[in-house]
Amino acid sequence: MNAAATYSSPRDVRIACRENRIDFFPSLAIAGYLCVNLVMMDVAFADEFEAFCRANPVPCPLLGVIPAGRFDAPEFGEDIDLRTDLRSYDVIIDGRNAGSRSDVLGLFNGRMVSFLIGSSVSFDGLLVERGFRPSFGPCIYLTDIDCKPIGRFSGKMAVTMRSYEPAVAEQVAAYTSNFSKCHGGPIGRNNPHELGIGNERKQYLPFPGWVPNGHDKLYWGCGITPSIVAQQAKLPLMIVHTPGNAMVTDIRTESLDDRLARQHFPDVE
Repeated sequence: MNAAATYSSPRDVRIACRENRIDFFPSLAIAGYLCVNLVMMDVAFADEFEAFCRANPVPCPLLGVIPAGRFDAPEFGEDIDLRTDLRSYDVIIDGRNAGSRSDVLGLFNGRMVSFLIGSSVSFDGLLVERGFRPSFGPCIYLTDIDCKPIGRFSGKMAVTMRSYEPAVAEQVAAYTSNFSKCHGGPIGRNNPHELGIGNERKQYLPFPGWVPNGHDKLYWGCGITPSIVAQQAKLPLMIVHTPGNAMVTDIRTESLDDRLARQHFPDVE
């Protein structure tokens, strides 16, 4: 199934991922729903990693901690199986990327804890609906900004960049600042060198083309930060979402607007 297919619900998108029927980023399949990034690791490291996420809420907005051995997440959607419902997973062994796979049924075990982390792609559809389609992006860069270290977990923050015409860039920044569970507003604007981005063509998530002349570059915290940090900790086994392959949940992104003071995730506040 390809980008021309029609999906009536987030569950349809997840089932398409589960059955390997989707060949593009799932967040593009249906707009207006919270998308979450995934990190799985052994329970022995989980408390320390949770503390790291809580200490670094901009790049790592922690929305859910699924206990060891569980792979469902009913508070995020109907019939979720975290082992199959992402389009692509990266398997990290001793800090080395051992490749991607479409499911992790053979790797998941009773000691694995799953962390669900908010993604800025959650508000991409809302921005487009408001007439704020980016002229470039999203793409991902590693910055020189240090995260607050917690135990074995430390490292630099990654950012997601999108560009907009200057006339709307401020509106985009203001609107996204209301979604702290999806990284909130941008942490930078037209300042790659201040962020420590040395080579703007070295992208984690390449995007066709380039920023049009005169357009503003906005940088948001990025959900591959916790994956990079955990990778650098050289855990024996870790499973993460492949960049760009966040899981689509049943939760409407608009319901997470901080101005509405909704409490979807009281256990991780």
